[in-house]
Amino acid sequence: MKKITTFLLFLFTLSTIGQNMTYNIDDPKDLQKTFYQPGDHIILKNGIYDTDGRAVFMGSGTAENPIVFRAETPGGVIFTGGMQLNIGGETDDTTGEILATGEYLIVDGFHWKGGYGSSSVIEFRNSYDHARNSTIQNCVMDGLGVDINDTEIGVSEKHNWIQMYGYFNTVINCSFMNKVTSGNMILVDLAYNEWAPPHREPEEGEPDNGYQTVNTSCNTVGHTISNNYFYNYQKVNSSYENSGDSETIRIGTSSNQNIHSGTTVSNNYFVQADGENEIITNKSKYNKYINNTFRRSRGSLVLRHGSHATVEGNYFLGENVDGTGGIRIVDSNHTITNNYIQDCITIIDQAKWNNGITFMGGKAAAAVDCNSSSMSNGYQKSENINLSNNTIINTNAPLFYNVNTDHDNNVTGTISNNLIYFTPSYPAEKLTPVISGDTPTSYSDIGTNAALTYTGNVYTGTTLGATNTGFEEKTEIIANLIPNGDIFTFSGTGYEGKGADMGAYTPITDDMVGYGIGACFTNNLGVNIFDGDCSIEIPESIVISNLQPLSNAEANYDITVNANVGWTAVSNNDWITIDISAGTGDATISVSVTQNTETSSRVGSITFTQVAGGSDIVRNLTITQEGISLTDLYNLINTGESGDLVKVFSYSKQEDKEGKTNIATNTLDKNFNTVWAADDDSVPTGDYKSDGEYVIYNLNDEYKLDLIQIATDDKADPYGLQIWVSTTGTDPSDFTMVLPTSGDLLITTTTGIREAYDQYEVSTNARYVKLIVFGRFNGTADTRKSQWSNISEIEFYGTSTTLSTHDFSVNNIILFPNPVSNGLLYLNKQSIDFDELTIYNVSGKTILTKKLNSSLKKESIDISSISEGLYFVEVKKGSFRSVNKIVVSKQ
Repeated sequence: MKKITTFLLFLFTLSTIGQNMTYNIDDPKDLQKTFYQPGDHIILKNGIYDTDGRAVFMGSGTAENPIVFRAETPGGVIFTGGMQLNIGGETDDTTGEILATGEYLIVDGFHWKGGYGSSSVIEFRNSYDHARNSTIQNCVMDGLGVDINDTEIGVSEKHNWIQMYGYFNTVINCSFMNKVTSGNMILVDLAYNEWAPPHREPEEGEPDNGYQTVNTSCNTVGHTISNNYFYNYQKVNSSYENSGDSETIRIGTSSNQNIHSGTTVSNNYFVQADGENEIITNKSKYNKYINNTFRRSRGSLVLRHGSHATVEGNYFLGENVDGTGGIRIVDSNHTITNNYIQDCITIIDQAKWNNGITFMGGKAAAAVDCNSSSMSNGYQKSENINLSNNTIINTNAPLFYNVNTDHDNNVTGTISNNLIYFTPSYPAEKLTPVISGDTPTSYSDIGTNAALTYTGNVYTGTTLGATNTGFEEKTEIIANLIPNGDIFTFSGTGYEGKGADMGAYTPITDDMVGYGIGACFTNNLGVNIFDGDCSIEIPESIVISNLQPLSNAEANYDITVNANVGWTAVSNNDWITIDISAGTGDATISVSVTQNTETSSRVGSITFTQVAGGSDIVRNLTITQEGISLTDLYNLINTGESGDLVKVFSYSKQEDKEGKTNIATNTLDKNFNTVWAADDDSVPTGDYKSDGEYVIYNLNDEYKLDLIQIATDDKADPYGLQIWVSTTGTDPSDFTMVLPTSGDLLITTTTGIREAYDQYEVSTNARYVKLIVFGRFNGTADTRKSQWSNISEIEFYGTSTTLSTHDFSVNNIILFPNPVSNGLLYLNKQSIDFDELTIYNVSGKTILTKKLNSSLKKESIDISSISEGLYFVEVKKGSFRSVNKIVVSKQ
């Protein structure tokens, strides 16, 4: 933002007299003299311009009447000095008046050739005024270099060629060629998508985040990168500073990994995109990589940070160039289907990072919530991966499991119906098994079918490399080279339903550049052509915003549809309803969900279908609604409130010397930041654990326990423990182990985070509970990694046995939620048909009585008239009687 001078305001006034005006200019700096209006065209005269200055393109277009800044003829304007260009809006810094919205601006037909790049050559922003729904099309950026005076030994100067800001912007039919320095050819910069505008620097006295307003990380950004050509990004010396910032395309950063980017990268052509071993780096959420072709590009498409990526229908054609790879997987909830990977060889260069499919067993928190402020630049856990119907041919290490000393968590998800094929003539010295890794135990460490579900996969021409019943060797499968092509189809027995279905999409080739791929005025080598196809076919699209997992409550949520076609929408589940079922273009839809009264989560969907006559686009919005929390079903015994009678009876050891206060009672203080710490003895020879350290808790009454939950610290490794109970005394012989229910070590799962519980449902009576801890272990619980245990909280849920007057299982009754805050109490009757429900206050006075319907398993009770406080709920049938405590809250 900047203050607008009187001169510029005068020009602005003149320019708003009419719309659909044409401005012919012969100097790029004249571009910024006007705030352009819908339908305006600005035409820069053909010629060679050696300026290294910055031009600014500002205006307020509409979808029907965009504003176009173009060359007189496609490719007729050549910038040889590395001219910089900003595309965006303008706001008066004093009054806050929006002078230009930065919407629907189009840049078309320019050729950047040589010259010196800047830190960012083209930006979709003018200071803090970002572009929306704007486009760069049919442009070439070729060979922008570095001034010799700016070079430094051991440093690769970082220049980003296009930096995308704002929302729903597009780079389409452009060519990017011959890059020699670090920086991205296209960078999707999400730094300003985290917070709503106004974006500004902190005022004097404000903290560094003083400019932060409303969190917008959950909003879909929705950029599009399509039909572009990326050629000859020279490999940057990996020892140089900035070498790790040499991706061809990067979408986000580690600190942006929770932002709902929703960027689509489709129908692009990558040739010798060698800058670093991450050709494309995914560092945000919900991005889509669809129908792209990679040739001789030394690297992989890397899902580095950020969850819910879709990788669909891409060709990875290594052409036997060493260092070429397919897809590397980090983080969670990715869908990787119908990809074709062939002749990718990685024996010498970056062999552990670029393979057919490379799995990383990370440890950092995965699928980080868009409202979270906690991000890690480490390797996220890879969970709920769907790797299905992919074809991998003559490719080194088809499925590769990568572990480092601190990256050893199991990958989870499904690997199904993939086809791995080596031709009979494939060189024996390059042949690898289907399954391999960077250590002899990598597969067993992170990839075994205890964590991943393998089903329906087939292979031939090599060995499997591991024992896995989810793969079957099919020697009858035959590969057939397509005539005049370089890919295979399959015949024979056993290939049906296996491998990639590429549909009508065939690999992009060099002779397509200039004719629908890249800019229309240069070929694949950057030589001018004069018969190119300059029409811009903007792909038909439907982009649906996403919903984070929903709470179990009945509620309404808004989703957005961004589309350039007509569409219909239908809910596929009776618990989901929508208020709009059809439209053309953009829309906001209200999604309503009923309350989930079960303990398990449920998954539903809404299907969006393009109106017939176009590209037949179908998009599914998956909706996950959490079940009732187990803590809502049961009564908390150790509340932490005044009068709480649960105490630490005894302990074996605590860290309370030299000023340390990591004592046993910290586990009852309701504070995740304090812990009980104890170090176990050395592991005896031939064993994997010692005898453990313990805390005994006195519940001060005998309870029927339903749930125990335990919180630990944020160490990356899980803890091993046992839980024992006693109804009589505290001698070792009085206790019986209830957890684990099999084996002799219970392994926690909430690693890397403090404010989370491991929950264990039990059904046992106890007056005393003994927690025994054995230190930290590996994921398979057979190797201790530390003798120290840090337990922050333990909670017990259940009902005092003295409240029941007849001996039957309290599990026959479930009351939820607890506390009750919305005025409705739900009753689940598991096996006994009860007649009557009565609610008493703590003085024993009857507050409410309700006759129950014996034919209903689940009933609701309206308690909206009951005041806040603690109550007892009695449920009866004849002589059978159960009493449970509930808390009523009005918050």
